[in-house]
Amino acid sequence: MAVTTDFLEQKLQIRSNHGMVDGKEKITSRTYGDVKAAATDADIYDVAEIIAGLQQPVMEEVIKQEMNLIMPV
Repeated sequence: MAVTTDFLEQKLQIRSNHGMVDGKEKITSRTYGDVKAAATDADIYDVAEIIAGLQQPVMEEVIKQEMNLIMPV
């Protein structure tokens, strides 16, 4: 069966490392929506670095979340 996809939305998630808390590594994440469909991966990473520079915990990972609708043709 042939299918097609239709872009719905894109989000940026930044995971931060707070270090060891009570003997366990504490990782938190924050998600930012309304990322333009035309934004490249490099653009998204650059924005994540700017945001992380304003925060105290160290940036651990940058995740791009895409949501697409898959439909039969």
